[in-house]
Amino acid sequence: MEFALFNLMSLNHAEETPGHVFALTSAAVPLAEKLGFDGAWFAEHHFTSASVCASPLMMVAHAAALTKRIKLGPAVLVTPLHNPIRMVQEVGMAIELTQGRFWLGIGTGHQPHEFTSYGVDLAARTEIMSEQWDILEQGLTTGRIQLDGKHFQVPDSPICIHGHPMPPIFIPGTDPALLARAARTGNATAFVSQGFRRAEDTLALKAKSEAPWRAGGFTGKDMPLGLQRYVFVTDDAAEQRRAAEGLLRLARTTLSLRDPVPPRDGVLMRSVPFEGEPSIDWLLEHAPIGSAEKVARILANDIAVLRPSHFSIYSGFTGMEQGKVLAGIERFGRDVLPRLRQEGAALAA
Repeated sequence: MEFALFNLMSLNHAEETPGHVFALTSAAVPLAEKLGFDGAWFAEHHFTSASVCASPLMMVAHAAALTKRIKLGPAVLVTPLHNPIRMVQEVGMAIELTQGRFWLGIGTGHQPHEFTSYGVDLAARTEIMSEQWDILEQGLTTGRIQLDGKHFQVPDSPICIHGHPMPPIFIPGTDPALLARAARTGNATAFVSQGFRRAEDTLALKAKSEAPWRAGGFTGKDMPLGLQRYVFVTDDAAEQRRAAEGLLRLARTTLSLRDPVPPRDGVLMRSVPFEGEPSIDWLLEHAPIGSAEKVARILANDIAVLRPSHFSIYSGFTGMEQGKVLAGIERFGRDVLPRLRQEGAALAA
């Protein structure tokens, strides 16, 4: 089982600056490598405080110079917002700059305001991504791209960086056609964001991905499944409460970003309550926030119930200063990760 550090790179409050976020991320990724994480992910979002990372491939290139072993990747490239000819070349550069330590997360995106600002048709995003996927496969494996598609017409063009097998691919969402295609590659993993849900409440989300995965030809016992989890390890009660407040704020933001016009002041997202949202006390009891023993117990249950092959851990949602966030990551790596590796090994046996 793989374990990765996820970097959403959000602004959590008005006093936090992009410089603070970049500094935290630049410290967290080498720390994750030191602690034994297998990889690190960088998000892509635009036009709100939900993320200051408009270019995860730039972050991959930056982190490649800070690390030696850990794998790096975008989670995910919102491909419809990219020129595919440029994207395939930049992915090739990322593979070279990481010396092959590269995971490729690709997705259609889902935030209407991003598509509006980029002038891209949200309704066509699956068709667009399918053609871009063709271009990525052509360019990376053969060194040439050519496509006469509905959305892209590319004349026969050579690219300089090529000759690579396709890197491991990670696909979020539940689009049946894209998931079935991912399954057919034999080198892909479905990504599911668990949010604040308990493992048993996430089984339905897994099933939505698993049905098209099996329709694509997968016949194994457990589909390749990546889980996105929001985790903070601390014994301090005040920090636990701040983390729970941060998780609720993140849940509100995630839901609000599905609005055509997100609720924001400038780029700063407003925290808008939603119907049925959990209370802080519920999150303190059920979310993987708290002592190493509690977090390990909850995530071990995730492994037992959902049987993932990949775990993506995000600890940057609290709005706390850099030192406390790094301390939480270190506690996870030192006191939780070894137990989870044992759980994963037992699952695979």
